[in-house]
Amino acid sequence: MDSLVLQTVIGLVFAFAAFSALVSVLTEAVARYIGLRGEYLLRGIRSLVDGKSDFALRLPDLVRRTSLEPVVKPGEPAQPMVTQIVEQPMVSRSANRGAAPANAGNAKLSVKDRRSLPSYVSGRSFARALIGVLVPDSTGATTLDEVRTKINALEPTNPLKQPLLGLLAEAGTDLTKLRAGIEEWYDDHMARVSGWYKRHVRWISLALASIVVVIFNVNVVELTRSLYTDEALRGAVVAQATVNSNCSGSPAECLDDLRQQIRDVRASGLPVGWGVTATCTLPDASCNWFERHGLAGVSDILLTLVGWLLMALATLPGARFWFDALSRLGSLRSSGPKPRAS
Repeated sequence: MDSLVLQTVIGLVFAFAAFSALVSVLTEAVARYIGLRGEYLLRGIRSLVDGKSDFALRLPDLVRRTSLEPVVKPGEPAQPMVTQIVEQPMVSRSANRGAAPANAGNAKLSVKDRRSLPSYVSGRSFARALIGVLVPDSTGATTLDEVRTKINALEPTNPLKQPLLGLLAEAGTDLTKLRAGIEEWYDDHMARVSGWYKRHVRWISLALASIVVVIFNVNVVELTRSLYTDEALRGAVVAQATVNSNCSGSPAECLDDLRQQIRDVRASGLPVGWGVTATCTLPDASCNWFERHGLAGVSDILLTLVGWLLMALATLPGARFWFDALSRLGSLRSSGPKPRAS
């Protein structure tokens, strides 16, 4: 099927994929700069080993330039379990420069210190680090009986005690099974933390998408109108979309592949950017800024705002979603019309 509507949809999906790739690259750059992955890793470990943790990150904390000293609340240890785990060699070696910042997990860190945090800790490393904190043994000859004694000695209110007692019961007399149980417990928890991280990053993506669509004036309403009414533009965009529909790399790699194609379709008349309306290019034209950019009336401004909003929201599913959709639409287009019934 090669209908006008299908070609228009392919053109729109191509635009969604391209700008979603750009927003994904920008989001990852911002997340790395502020050390968001490391921060969520710390909060995830803290909620697992020290009890309930607040995952609300306020803007002043995200851009903090100096780390604060720990604030110890009544009834809490001066050094929580998360800090001790991060300082274990199995974990700290994953940090930038091979050492975690001071008070990691126990104080609000600066952007610089957050960037030095490990962004990933495997279940195996966590299990060994946790047992190393419970039973410090430089010889590496820790026994299950020593671990059981330490766990039984934990305070009843300690959030670690009940989960570890359950894992001990499952392990029986095998320390390796206990480590495997701790690994699985940790991995299950980190899967939830990953969901919390993605929800937080989605807000960053939406903010960046809003900035990008305004800077580049990417208006879904105008894109749809141009693709639907301009046959030459529609053909150029669909041709480029077909070429790039099978991008299987990262958003950054897909974006690199798309740069020249985007320039080509823009040259064909794709309405992206702050162009000047034809009437305002005449020698005797007298136009203000809004009139020069097609925002002369209230309805024009409202349609532009709606178009910007739709474009920003379209980036939320991510570049991979739109490239997959583009590939399926390309297959549908190339399959041709259904044969008529005889």
